[in-house]
Amino acid sequence: MNKKYCVRCGRVIHEDEPYINGYCIDCFLKYKGIFVTRPIIEVSICSRCGAWRYKGQWHESLPIKEILRRIFLREAYRFLHKELEVVDLEILSDLYKINESEYAVKASLQLLVSGKYIINDVESEIIVKFSRTVCPRCLSYAGKIHRALVQVRSVDGSLSDEEKRLVEKVLRDPAIMSEVVEIKENKYGYDIKFISSVTAKRFSTILNRAKGAKITESFKPTKYSPDKGKWTGITTLSVRFPSLKIGDLVEYRGRPGVIRNIKSTGVDVELLDDGQVEHIRYDAYWRGELSKPGYMSYGKIYSVIAKDKSTIYLLNDETGEMKEYPLTKYLADIKEGDKIRFVRVKDKDYVVKYE
Repeated sequence: MNKKYCVRCGRVIHEDEPYINGYCIDCFLKYKGIFVTRPIIEVSICSRCGAWRYKGQWHESLPIKEILRRIFLREAYRFLHKELEVVDLEILSDLYKINESEYAVKASLQLLVSGKYIINDVESEIIVKFSRTVCPRCLSYAGKIHRALVQVRSVDGSLSDEEKRLVEKVLRDPAIMSEVVEIKENKYGYDIKFISSVTAKRFSTILNRAKGAKITESFKPTKYSPDKGKWTGITTLSVRFPSLKIGDLVEYRGRPGVIRNIKSTGVDVELLDDGQVEHIRYDAYWRGELSKPGYMSYGKIYSVIAKDKSTIYLLNDETGEMKEYPLTKYLADIKEGDKIRFVRVKDKDYVVKYE
């Protein structure tokens, strides 16, 4: 077998170690170095919030060493010999100035050589062109500039305590709250201004999925950009919670019922004509298939004092009034001591189990 020798130091290169263009790894790093060109990275940091920009996009604030590490991992390929790849690195020093426009840091690199050899602790200097500016978010905060307005309302006219807690919980998400310019609470609900329409739509969608809120979107153009060929402006999202609570009397496609449970996907309705429980999605409510008509009302509450094969016997504990009601299939499992409540639908009476 032909042996390989380093052209610089003359030692034999074993099969389990790198051999790069005639050099052993030690001589290659010493005489050729790891970089083809000076490793220069550019970083811009917001002087107000610490956010940093990379390739035109702004990212959340991080320690400066971690920012430099992330950028260099993405940019290193531009400076390295083709046989080398940076697997990871650790920034060893703080930024230090080397001339009027450039800074530098010391770094320890982990390299992959020729796609199969790992070399650890290769120290190098990375040049940094460092600048400070103000990010769009901070500019928006300062001028209260917004691109989207979300109006949170309820069909009931004002938000319930539960709905307010939901809105406040979603706003505590850092990714959402960081995009909020202004929050105004009024007797009808909330008006919330967002820096971007993307975050405003995400916020609205979360409310929709949690409580079946209806989202209506509109756009008011304010400025036309000839370069981009489109209008910019304000997106308004109207988010309305449905007026549905456990115990509400409802009508679903002409059939009377009572809401027994509320879920994120819809409501469970006990239908009064046969006692079956059906899960009805919020879409049906917004289409008008599920409604709360004014001709439905609750009546008195009665206790079951006896039953036979065809009849249950009822007593109103407050007035002493007694009634009889047919023992339907829906009431087959009712027993003495249970309570029922009458429901008046137009000119017809139904009963529901009182819970």
